[in-house]
Amino acid sequence: MNRTDRTIISNKLSAVSIRDFLLVTTVWKRSSFRVAARELGISPSGLSHQVRKVEEALGTTLFERSSQQVKATLEGEVLLSHIQDVLGVVGKLDLLAVKTSRPFGGHLKLGAISTIGAYVLPHVVNLFEANFPDVRIDLLEGKTEGVTQRLRGSEIDMMLSCRFADDADLETKPLFTERFDLIVNVAHPLAANTSINVQDIDASEFMTMADGEGYSEDTLPATIRTAQHDYNACCTEIRGLSLETIGALVSTRGGASLVPSLASPRLSTFPNVKIVSISGRAPQRTIYASWRRSSPHQEAFHQLCHVLSEMQAVCDLPIAGASSL
Repeated sequence: MNRTDRTIISNKLSAVSIRDFLLVTTVWKRSSFRVAARELGISPSGLSHQVRKVEEALGTTLFERSSQQVKATLEGEVLLSHIQDVLGVVGKLDLLAVKTSRPFGGHLKLGAISTIGAYVLPHVVNLFEANFPDVRIDLLEGKTEGVTQRLRGSEIDMMLSCRFADDADLETKPLFTERFDLIVNVAHPLAANTSINVQDIDASEFMTMADGEGYSEDTLPATIRTAQHDYNACCTEIRGLSLETIGALVSTRGGASLVPSLASPRLSTFPNVKIVSISGRAPQRTIYASWRRSSPHQEAFHQLCHVLSEMQAVCDLPIAGASSL
């Protein structure tokens, strides 16, 4: 880089700080000055002023502003992408500058999908705090796609889900498997049983979880696997619903569904429902942990995975991979 290049960079960007870059990328992610300002703890007018300062320094308009939404311009998309890269590098420099020996730099942001959160996260937090007492943990819950996007966008550090993240930028490890029980309305024919075989489950008035949110399809009886792909069948697909919502639907609407065994004690308290255990090779799901390969905390993530695999014994769950899926 020659002297002229250094002068141009200095003159254009001397008034712009790393914090200014963080402000414009937050507006970009949220597509709203009001939402971004609330998240950042500043006024919308103050945020708008800072964004205009960055735009003046870069010599281009980053956003199209309207009463409905804020959208990046074509030039803005390119610049904001590079600014995001700069923030990623700065984050790593800041982490190295701390020179701390604490795992995860002393702070872990953990996300989980909604069908895991309420029943798995309490066990996860207990194990985490027992093994990483000096590390602060923040929790986030959401749908699979949203939590995955937050992981890719560096808004969280690790994700717990039921889907193997087939992504070259993410490292994914299986933690444990969890069996499913049958939840039925008390008027359902199978409600008279305390235990059934998976082949006893009929597709009639049955609600199945969408791919990535529940059980492995090949552990379901053939009648339900067929009904899942039959438009005329009375098998209903559940997508993005909490386990409590599933319990409420069975309670008020009737029918049946499958729920993870850790959720069964709570859901059994719903009116007009019964939990029926499934003997033999029951439907099950695998819980995975995923994180970015670019993170400097690879060793700590592997240590945490080893710790969380203890849930297999703590919650009396079957060993992952013990039965062929």
